[in-house]
Amino acid sequence: AEAAYLKALELNPNLAVTYVALAQLYFAGGKYSQALARLEDGLKVNPKDLAAHMLSGVIYERLGDIPKARQAYERALEVNPRFAPAANNLAYLYSEHGGDQEKALQLAQTAKQIAPTDPSISDTLGWILYKRGVYHRAVGLLKESATKLPENPEVQYHLGMASYRAGDRETARMALTTAVNSSVTFRGKDEAKKALAEIR
Repeated sequence: AEAAYLKALELNPNLAVTYVALAQLYFAGGKYSQALARLEDGLKVNPKDLAAHMLSGVIYERLGDIPKARQAYERALEVNPRFAPAANNLAYLYSEHGGDQEKALQLAQTAKQIAPTDPSISDTLGWILYKRGVYHRAVGLLKESATKLPENPEVQYHLGMASYRAGDRETARMALTTAVNSSVTFRGKDEAKKALAEIR
C-alpha cells in the first residue's frame, strides 16, 4: 500500500487525499513522525483539508504535545465549525489541560448536538459536567457512553466517579472495579483506586 501511494504522489503530487491516506498508513504502524511529515505536505497542497488537521491533532495528542494537538483541532474547526470529532477532542483538551472551561463546555455541547449518539462525545460532555458538579446529568451521559464502550476503562472511571458523587454507590463500585482491574493505563487510575477503597 505504501508503494502504491508513493507512486500515486509521483504521478500527481497535488492530491492532498493521497498524503492523508499515506499518513494514516504510517499512523497505524506507529510511525508518527513520518505520518506528520506527510500531513504537512498534504496541508501545503490543501490548507483546508479537514482530515489532515484532524489526524495531526490525534497524533500530537498521542505524542503528548498538547499545544500542537490543540492548534490542529482549532484549525479543523476553522475549516468546519460543526465538525464534531474536532469539537469533542478540543473540548476534552481544554477540560483536562487547563484550558478555557466555558469553551470546553460549549464545544462538547455543540459536538453532542451534531452527533448525539457518539459515545465518546457523551463521555466528554458527561465528564465536563461532572467536573462542574452537575452529577446527575453527568451520570446519564456517562451511562450512555459506558453501555456502548464497556471495555473502555477511562469511561468506566468517569461513570464510577460521577455515580459515587451522585450517591449511587453500587453503580460506582461496579464501574470503578472494571476501571481499576483493566491492564490499560489511563488518566485518573490512582483516583479510581482511591474512590473504590472508600466505597468498599
